[in-house]
Amino acid sequence: MCMKPHSIFFMKNKKFLFLILTLIFCFNFFIIYPTLTPCYADTIDNSKEIYIVYNNEGKVIFEGNKVVVGDKIIDGNLNEYEVYFVDDSSQIAYADFNGRYQKPNIKKQSKGLNFSNNKVNKSVGLYLTHNDESYIPTDNTSSVYGKGGIHDVAISLASSFENLNYNVYLDQTLHLPHDSGAYGRSYNTANTLLNKNVDALFDIHRDGVARSVYVKNIDGKERCKVRIVVGQANPNKDANLQFAMYLVSVAKEYCPWLFLDIYYAKGHYNQALTSKGLLFEMGTYLAEKELVLESVPYLASVIDKTLFSTVVEDDNKITITDSPTSEQQNNIVNNILSTNSSQNNFLSKNISNVIVFSFLFIIGMSLIVFIVYKRHKKRTIKK
Repeated sequence: MCMKPHSIFFMKNKKFLFLILTLIFCFNFFIIYPTLTPCYADTIDNSKEIYIVYNNEGKVIFEGNKVVVGDKIIDGNLNEYEVYFVDDSSQIAYADFNGRYQKPNIKKQSKGLNFSNNKVNKSVGLYLTHNDESYIPTDNTSSVYGKGGIHDVAISLASSFENLNYNVYLDQTLHLPHDSGAYGRSYNTANTLLNKNVDALFDIHRDGVARSVYVKNIDGKERCKVRIVVGQANPNKDANLQFAMYLVSVAKEYCPWLFLDIYYAKGHYNQALTSKGLLFEMGTYLAEKELVLESVPYLASVIDKTLFSTVVEDDNKITITDSPTSEQQNNIVNNILSTNSSQNNFLSKNISNVIVFSFLFIIGMSLIVFIVYKRHKKRTIKK
């Protein structure tokens, strides 16, 4: 039986063939497959990252992931504490009491929160820097490589805003992996949303601390709280912090259980892009996602009430009304700012790009095999 030249070539070049097949397998397994379907990553032991912050009286005032000196915590009563000592080995920190922000004098002309049909032209942008975040009791894992359980929370928040007559721009672009470069990758997404002239922009996360930090029994019912994160390392920090404190103050009048605190951290969180940009920690990885989803309509309604049903009459007096005039609407903080800062380029791992890259890669490898085979054939003929 006479063997064909290409069969002889592959029999003599098994190592080359094995290398080609290995490259194709690795490309599909590590690049293509994770982007098409979220494959479960190893469950992260978040407890290893929990830092506990005490005040000078030894009372726990904060639990969170990795605090640094200079971080500030503003509790529900607008008391501010600043971290002055951190022991990374024991993950214990201490904070000084800096003082108390003057709570706005709120006058209510509105009896309650709105959950639907508030007819004002308004819009909001939502995105997720850490797409992998999930909830163990519901999702059976704390993290996935792809769209984690936090996407369900963002979708629910978008729906709650739509019920309030918002134009909602929910961008579910993946910014994987969950590392120090994630905020650089999500910068493009945030900036794209701001170009749609949204009234506010929110980055949706979940925390990595104990369930008891967020889940509290309120009047016989378990409620899941929300933490607001504001970055100190951006030019809009004062306006963003003011916006956060107004949200807390308005919530105190209608659903005082909603907000856990404001974490005024050393990061930037892409908040240099806008004076109405905040990061929300929607519960923690040990909380049931169902509890988080129950808090979502309240969060949307408090945001709506703050942005469009609130009149700031002087430096520290707020009137909450269901029918503010057009000039009174949306006057809590400055207009949304934009920046011309250079954007970080990154590979958007969506399905269309994946198919194109996969096709081109396979074609390229096939051409290499064909060229090598042709050269080998020529050498065989000459001999």
